[in-house]
Amino acid sequence: MKKTVIKLNYADAEPIARDCFLELSGLGANSKNHKELLAEGLQVLDSYKSHIDMAAVLLPLPPEAFRGNAVFMGKSQFSCTAFHQIPAGKVRGITAYLLSLGECKPVIESPVEQYYADLWANCFLEAGRRILREEIQRQETYNADNLYLSCSFGPGFYGMSPDRLSDMLAEVDGRVIGLSADSAGGEGASRETKFSGGFFFITEDEGVLPIEECRDCIGHEGGCLFCGGQNLIPSRETCMELLRSYGTPLHVVRHCIAVSKTAVRMAEALVEKGLDLDIPLVETSALLHDIARVEENHGVKGAILLERQGYHQVAKLIKCHMFYATDPYKDRITEQDLLCLADRMVREDEYVGLENRMQYVLNKLIEAGRDVERVRHRLDENRRLKERIEEIVGKSIDELME
Repeated sequence: MKKTVIKLNYADAEPIARDCFLELSGLGANSKNHKELLAEGLQVLDSYKSHIDMAAVLLPLPPEAFRGNAVFMGKSQFSCTAFHQIPAGKVRGITAYLLSLGECKPVIESPVEQYYADLWANCFLEAGRRILREEIQRQETYNADNLYLSCSFGPGFYGMSPDRLSDMLAEVDGRVIGLSADSAGGEGASRETKFSGGFFFITEDEGVLPIEECRDCIGHEGGCLFCGGQNLIPSRETCMELLRSYGTPLHVVRHCIAVSKTAVRMAEALVEKGLDLDIPLVETSALLHDIARVEENHGVKGAILLERQGYHQVAKLIKCHMFYATDPYKDRITEQDLLCLADRMVREDEYVGLENRMQYVLNKLIEAGRDVERVRHRLDENRRLKERIEEIVGKSIDELME
């Protein structure tokens, strides 16, 4: 079937990417610290945007390409947890795609800037996927009155391994948008070429399609009614095995255990008061948050490791734990808030409380002659979040940890 090459307009993608960036970074709050961090993120975008050259290739597939809970394309077979829920008889068409941002080579001078650059790349890829979906809806073969178009299924989503991007490259032929066979590298994307790929399903019944929120499944090892638990949050035993197999130093493991204990105590107390929190997600994210602690930019490195294992929601929390800016005034206290607050209340493997821990950090920065104003702002925001939690649970976090 005929492929279509599309050049995407940067001006169309940037507003979508900005919204994604605010959501993923947590920098939408109206506080001085958040504004300063957002300014840094936008500065990275200014150096990044000139390197973004968005292009995509769309390849329509016949309905019979989907059979046996898999998409067959050329010599490859693609499957994920969600495909098991889609009746083949309801599928009226599939569109495979590759989406590239081009060679992205911004000047990166620090781990924080690398974090922002990686986040912007992910946000522009998400913007591109949304634009492609709108493009498919405009095509003559799509009848919006009778058919439904899914969000994107593909490597990295719904339990499909990111490693399958190399197969997508081969079958769709990414050369038409400047992607070579080695673009996938060992991690699904090289450091210079940012791209993604996947499938859009056209069905005759919207109810047969998994919802978009299921992409980053937070199913538990007991399983959920949708995918049977094939895309899981790791158990505590699995977390400890991951830490051992990755060679995380013992003193770091002890720190992770202490952070997990602190975060879970807060989560349990909040749940008792009626808040909606995923306690296993809090526990496992805290246990694994420093799995790559000995490496530079360890939050991102740890997230990559866990994404390869299929633990996407855990990876998402870990990825930004070093740079996450807490908004103590937002409506909902999240699992991310508890992970980051707990990490700022534990020194080595001992709970010492927020003031003690952060004063230790401030003293080290002052001794090194570093500017501490940013840290003071962050301490103030975490202090307010701590006070909010204590007001809800009716006791101090120090009391919870006794």
